[in-house]
Amino acid sequence: MKKLKTEEDKINALKLCANVLSLDEISRITGVRLELLRRFINRTANDAKAETWDKIYPVIKPYLTGQEDVPPPKRIGPGYRRHAELVEMVSDQKVLLDAFNVLSESKQKKAVSILANKAAADWKPSTFESLNESENQLMGAYLAVPEENREELVIEITKIARDEIKRLRRARKDSE
Repeated sequence: MKKLKTEEDKINALKLCANVLSLDEISRITGVRLELLRRFINRTANDAKAETWDKIYPVIKPYLTGQEDVPPPKRIGPGYRRHAELVEMVSDQKVLLDAFNVLSESKQKKAVSILANKAAADWKPSTFESLNESENQLMGAYLAVPEENREELVIEITKIARDEIKRLRRARKDSE
């Protein structure tokens, strides 16, 4: 993003925006009087107050020259999956799957064991077609846990996933 450090930069940015949008439109969108915008562009007004500029800047920001395209942050974990089985799952199941998918294989096994320790002794992996083998193990163990204990286990696994994401982000930041 081009930095607007001087009043000259601000005036030029406003002029550029006025070429694309009319000053009337800028005034209507920002709530800044039309006459003040004209005086600011013609340099007959003193410097714009910070609160006035805070109203103008978001409107003209897309029209600034010299913008650098900032790539979106890289995704950690898989993208959204569409499947009828996944849609029918309760929120905790979806959160659990999202958290599970950002974990390394060893931490995934740990997550399954956390659930398995609280599950009924005869638990079996689920048979969802939309899930892979390890996800079915997770979901089978989750469904075998008594309902009153599920939420605390989801929170525990989510904390593990959050710490893993923080670690991955730090590692990515350090490598850049």
